[in-house]
Formats: sequence, structure tokens, C-alpha cells
Amino acid sequence: MFLKVIWVFVALNLQFCLNETPPAPVVDLGYARYQGYYDSAYDVNIYKGIRYAAPPTGKLRWQLPQSPAQNRSQIIQATKYGSQCPQSGDGPGPQKTAPTGSEDCLFMNIFSPTNKTGLPILFWIHGGGYGQANAAFDPSPQIHTNGNSFVIVAIQYRLGAFGFLSSAEFAKSGVLNTGVHDMYFALQWVQEHIHLFGGDPTKVTIAGESAGGGSVMLLGMAYGGGANASLTAGSNNQHRDYNGTRPTEYYHRFAESAGCSEDRIKTNESVFDCLVSADTVTLQNASDYVSTTGLYGQWAFIPVTDGTLIRERPTDQLLKGGKLNGVRVLSASNSNDGPFFTPRGIENENDFTDFLTLNYPSLSKENMTNILALYSVPPNASNVLINTDGENPPYATTNSGWAYGWEQAATNLYAETTFGCPSYWLADAYAKKQGGKAWHYQFSVPPGQHGLDLDPLLQSTDTQTEGMDKVFRTAFQQIWGNFIVRGDPTLSTMQISAAKQGNITAAGTGMWPQWEGKPGSDWMLNLNMTGGQPIIETATLDGISVNVTRYVVGNDTSSQPLAADFKVAEGSSWEGGRGKRCQLWADLGPWILE
Repeated sequence: MFLKVIWVFVALNLQFCLNETPPAPVVDLGYARYQGYYDSAYDVNIYKGIRYAAPPTGKLRWQLPQSPAQNRSQIIQATKYGSQCPQSGDGPGPQKTAPTGSEDCLFMNIFSPTNKTGLPILFWIHGGGYGQANAAFDPSPQIHTNGNSFVIVAIQYRLGAFGFLSSAEFAKSGVLNTGVHDMYFALQWVQEHIHLFGGDPTKVTIAGESAGGGSVMLLGMAYGGGANASLTAGSNNQHRDYNGTRPTEYYHRFAESAGCSEDRIKTNESVFDCLVSADTVTLQNASDYVSTTGLYGQWAFIPVTDGTLIRERPTDQLLKGGKLNGVRVLSASNSNDGPFFTPRGIENENDFTDFLTLNYPSLSKENMTNILALYSVPPNASNVLINTDGENPPYATTNSGWAYGWEQAATNLYAETTFGCPSYWLADAYAKKQGGKAWHYQFSVPPGQHGLDLDPLLQSTDTQTEGMDKVFRTAFQQIWGNFIVRGDPTLSTMQISAAKQGNITAAGTGMWPQWEGKPGSDWMLNLNMTGGQPIIETATLDGISVNVTRYVVGNDTSSQPLAADFKVAEGSSWEGGRGKRCQLWADLGPWILE
């Protein structure tokens, strides 16, 4: 048995309108029977809101997921998405006035081509900082683009404090990383039941974006790499010990906000007992309050190293030869992943070091010197908003389409520590694993922000928003489809020849080399567009307006045609030496995870 993996990077919440449609076949899962509906536009059967685990409520709060109860009295109509899990925002932000989810949320959605069996599976984990979003979206266009050659399973998992509450005290009674346990349980569900939807349980690609990508990485690391039913993809560099300073602080703040601090609980009642018996509105508000009063652009409750499910920090297990589940990976990041996670107003070196100290208070003076040696802004750096090409100055260390100077230095630092470098480390780990293979790409279409790649990956290839034409969208979806179906993302000669414009040849078989895990030979694919008419739009970040340029199909003959432009590049030298900066962050692991 093997599982393949894919990584992509940010949060998604698309809705699908259901009109009168023919029913799909009834599927008998043993514990319940479900009937979905048929989508004639893409020739797929869709099953929404399938329960894969019992409601994690009451005594099951903060415990391992359990099998659903028997419910065979009727056929359940699987035509509507299940309730989303309780939502918690990132900091800083206003506390929500009312809950925006239900604890009874362990549902999945399945999209299955009709009249086919033995198909590979794409197992999708949504992003959202481990605190937000859901699986309410329809990826049928991606299946259709790839000739209806695979099944997609999209899952939900416990979020915020419900999925990632942590401290030494909590661990005595509760289960750490329950959100990750939900994912693992859903994978086991797939192993048992997916054949009923035309899928082959021995061919599973685990995929996700942002926190979903980090989750796939954790599944690849699960149980020290000794599990058979999981693989890897995704990462971040904010992975703390379960009893660390910040997880413990957030635990106590959560208990206090929920009215369960030690000085307020009843005699002979523990803090944990109080939390288990608390009403859901109180807990949802407490989770959101703690998370939205945390660090800028970050969520309070995230996965931790627990010693059982997740036994090592990612940098240790990925870069020091630790065991990993799975055999191959396609990792990626975006060209401008950092703007929404970095505060505005960083104007000089002092502001920059204050930003570092706030995020990583354990850094030593020597650590700070080493960071500044690679991230300092030279006095003659240009003060212009410009999207770098990655291979020539100005680099993303000082300039982007979002910021310049020290502001951009901080934005790029966050993007590299949280997304760019982990995507490199993940590729390194599988490139060096015996029998492993790795490919890497960067999504560089302006403005390149975190999550921009989701629309062209999942929506119709005919869409032309966000500066991407049909050739780009088709090739992008085929790259993923090829990886899912045959374990190799490169485009075939037929797929390349079908493109009547643009340049996607670099993505072809024999043209896009595998990532080798050694400087100078870490080849990646840069996915970009060229031409088009520039459109300046305003984005608001932390109350400050930022002008951002994207490119669309021109309305006059003077603009160059908007066309796909794929190129092979060397990863370690990218953006003026990303490989050296990533090595620095790998070395600093013990100091940045307090």
C-alpha cells in the first residue's frame, strides 16, 4: 500500500448552488446509506455531508475521533454540505459576537466520476490557519480537466481550541492534536469505504493548501513515519512542543475566558472537567477571543509536537533523515506569500528587529546578527513596487508588488520561514528518501499573494480572472492531475501540443527535472504569465491601503497578449540565495520555537 502526496499553499470557502438534478446511486457504508446527486456538466456523482466520525461533543470533546453510530432507518440525502467546524480568527481582530459553526462537523464531500472503478484518490485538507474555513467547495472542474481520471475527497476537521488546545496540564486528560487525529481517522475511512465510490484505496494523494499543506506534512511524519496510511505535503516553521510557553499561555487564557480557570471552578472539579461541561457558545467565543488577540496574522491554536502522533519538530524529522510515510511529493509556494501575515509600518532596522523579537523572543544576539546578515536592506535599495523575476535584482528580500525596504524584508522573511523554506525542506526530505521522488514549483502570477493559486487549481479553465488564461489554468490543473494519476507532474507531449499559445514547454516530461535535495541541483518550475494590460487595485492591510498590480487580457491592440510563461529555475539561488536563508532557519529551529 502507498499514498502519494502533493502540497500547495491558503484558505478556501466557495459555495455551490444546487438546483434540480438527477440522483446519484445509493451508497451503503454499513453504518448509514447515502444518496448524492449527478452533475451532468462534469459527469460526476457528488455526495455532500457524509459523516465519517461521531460528533466530537460532550465526553468526546478533546478525545480521539470515534466511528459514527448506526443510522440505517432511512436513506440520507447527501445534497448539502455538513456544518462547518467552529471558527476562530487570526490576530489582531475583533471577537465574533456569535458562534459561526457547530462542533458536530466531522463530515466529508466526495466527487466521483460516473461508471468508473479503481480510480486514484485526491484527499484534500482545507487551509485556514487551523482555525478557519471548511470543505464547502466543488472541485469538479479539476476532475473534468483531467479526463475524469480520479476521485476527490474533501474533509473537515476540528479547528481552533477544539482541535489544537495544548499544555502539560491539558495532556493529562485530553488528546493533543485532535484535529490531526481527525484527518488520520478520515484517511482510515477512505481505506475502508472509498471503493464504493469508484476509488482505489492503494492510490491516495494527500493534498492541502496553507494549514492544509502543513497537515499533509504532519500526516507524513505521523507516528514517526511508521504508519502505512499516510504521506506528506505541507509545512510551517511554527511547530512548538505541546508544553511550550505559548501553547500553555493560550490554554490558560482559553480556560479563563471560558470561566474555567482554577480560581473559578467548583470544588473537586478540574479545569478540564469544567471545559468539557461548558456550553458550546462559551467555548467558541473563548477560542475566537484568544486567537484574535494573539500575534499579528497568526492563530493561537495550531499543531504541536506531542511525542506520540507528532514525535519531532518538522525540521528535525525532515532534514535529519527521519522516517517518512509515502514515496513522493510535489511541493510549492507562492511568490508573495507574506503580506497578509506581516504588520504594516516596518520602516527601519529597529522596527524589523522588534518584529523578530515579538515573534521569536528566544533569539540570541548572535542569532539576530546572523539573520540581519541575510535580510538587511542595503542603503541603495530601490523604493519601488515591483514583482521580482526571482533570478535578477531587485529580489524579494527588498522589493515586491506589495512592499519595499524593511517592510518587504519582514514580509519576505515571514513568507520564507512559514511557506517557502518548509516547501524546500519537504522536497529535500523526499528527494533524499530511499525510493523517494520530489518536484517543486513556485506560483508567481502577479500579485502572487497567499491563496491566489486556489482559483486556477479548482475552478473552470475558461475563467480569466486574476490574470490567468485558459492555457495556464489547464496546464496547472493537468500538472496536479498527472501527479495524482501517475505520480509524475510533468506534462505529456500531447498536453503541451494542445496549447495553442504561451510557453508551457518547461513543464514537459524531460524538461522539468526532479528536485535533488542538494544546492545547485534543486530544479523547480516557475509558473507565471507574461503580457496583458496592468490593472492597479487597492488592497487593505492592517487598515493601510496598498496599490497592487495584476494583469488582465488587454482591451486594445497596444498591449501584449496575456500568455502562460513557464520556466525551469534553480531553487537554492532563487531570489538572491533562498537556499542559504532556509539553511539559517533550519539551524535556528531550537531558538524560534519557545
